[in-house]
Amino acid sequence: MANSFGLIRKIFLMGICGCFLLPFIGFPQVATPSLDPSEAVLMPAASGWRESTSVSVSYKEGNGTRTLQDEQIYQFDSSGASANLAFQSDNLFMEINLDQITTNVKLDQYQNGSINLGKEDGRLHLALIGDDFVSIGLGARSFRTRDYVDATYDSESTSRMSTIGAISVKTMDVFFLGLGFERVKEESTYEANLTWNNIVSGVAMKLGDPGGTRFRFEYDLEFSSEVEVDEQEDIQGNRHPKTSVSTASVEIMFNGLLFSAKNIATLIEVDTSLVNEVKKTMTQGGVLWKPEQGLSLGFYFKNYETVSFYEDDDSIFQINLGYIF
Repeated sequence: MANSFGLIRKIFLMGICGCFLLPFIGFPQVATPSLDPSEAVLMPAASGWRESTSVSVSYKEGNGTRTLQDEQIYQFDSSGASANLAFQSDNLFMEINLDQITTNVKLDQYQNGSINLGKEDGRLHLALIGDDFVSIGLGARSFRTRDYVDATYDSESTSRMSTIGAISVKTMDVFFLGLGFERVKEESTYEANLTWNNIVSGVAMKLGDPGGTRFRFEYDLEFSSEVEVDEQEDIQGNRHPKTSVSTASVEIMFNGLLFSAKNIATLIEVDTSLVNEVKKTMTQGGVLWKPEQGLSLGFYFKNYETVSFYEDDDSIFQINLGYIF
């Protein structure tokens, strides 16, 4: 009883700290996976700390608006689905995640500024655990996006292929340190090919055991420097701007209910005549019923905000359904 009370007190104190940090902090699951089996990891080493084999699916839909000089110019309606499979065999872990979303746009007159029409994201992660101390992972990611890019109403597509290496180390049974490297190759129908690197780090704390009261907090940082290529024949030049992403996620679980909150803050240095930087923020909160084995069910509310020379505001409701083996 005393041990349980001590754990609850620690969780309460860490929860206060986490809620304080959330407004200032992005990609979670670098050092550890979410307690929600439907949430994909970003770095493959985090998959090594999964606690069970699971399969899950999600459905999401939402709407939003774009505002320019205090006037609403677009309306968005989006829908999508995702699936996640996490498989464990001895000290080898494999995780596959597929995610897709499409957006319909209502507009009277097209303005400058790109509009995303659809995204397809696929990930494959492999991780190997050593002595319950270190997880080493390799991964691959395929990302495709379709966008309006200028006032001619043209729709263009961009694809990215990534190879990923990562490591996550457990210390004192509750702390985790993660580090990852991602090599991204981009191909586009209207811009020159481009290659850049992402460096990702994360620190996490996880308290409690399966079936009991639990707490997880993780804070991650991702950084990529500016890379630019010149125009090539009839293909225009391309530029990946300097980008930084910070993420914080907090999860508290008791009596089979998992409550979670997440914040992702992205800063992109664009340096144009209209604006010098683009700020993107994603906030998420939800609850999930998660037994040790059997059916899991939950929902999340997500809000996306983009501040550039225009402002986007999108809200999404997501339902998660999974089975834990």
